[in-house]
Amino acid sequence: MGATLEALLELQDIELQIVDIRRQLAQKTRMVARQTAKLSKMREHLEEKRAELRRTQAQVDELDLDLKARTANVDRFREHLNTVRTNKEYAAVLGHLNNEKADASRLEAKALELMAGVELRKSELREQEQEEKTHIARLEGLEAQMRQTGESFAGKLTDLERRRAEAAEKLPPEAQKLFDRVSERYEGEAMALVVRTHPRRDEFMCDGCNMSLAAERANFLMTRDDVLTCDNCGRILYVEAGT
Repeated sequence: MGATLEALLELQDIELQIVDIRRQLAQKTRMVARQTAKLSKMREHLEEKRAELRRTQAQVDELDLDLKARTANVDRFREHLNTVRTNKEYAAVLGHLNNEKADASRLEAKALELMAGVELRKSELREQEQEEKTHIARLEGLEAQMRQTGESFAGKLTDLERRRAEAAEKLPPEAQKLFDRVSERYEGEAMALVVRTHPRRDEFMCDGCNMSLAAERANFLMTRDDVLTCDNCGRILYVEAGT
């Protein structure tokens, strides 16, 4: 293997390390983003629950005011019964009294029903708020992990990028451009080994895509230091000693 292909393999080794670090950093970032979205959705749901609770509580308060008014009317009609002078007037006041008592009973039943709903919603809300705290703690933990990962890899990534630049300088410009293009496509795996598929016959394949290669191309790589690519996947081909 010539100097150009050796330099390309060195560059790939460095590139794969950089890609792996960036993949880990990206994974941490995605985890934080997913947890942030989950927490945001939970908070929206919580706010809807709080708004629903406020509306129900407002209904209870309104019913309570109405019930107090009805109760006051009942007391007033009861007092009035003690002052009536005729049976007709007594019957009229009694009718009003009974109507107010019936309305008050209906309002009281409705208020009790709504109050039970308020208590249930408060209980559910407390549980969801506790769950929110759990999700907040998880997000904080993920953010801490992301920062720690970034800090732990910062020095190594800087060193690898420096080494990558140095390795790239050993290559002809066209070979460097080709490597960058293929590396971007295959996440650093720009090189592919030429594999002999039969020990006694000149049959070869690209280890990157497992497609067969012409024997002429394999033989060419064994004797020359030129940059050849697989016709199928486009990776840069190389051979090992003894192929």
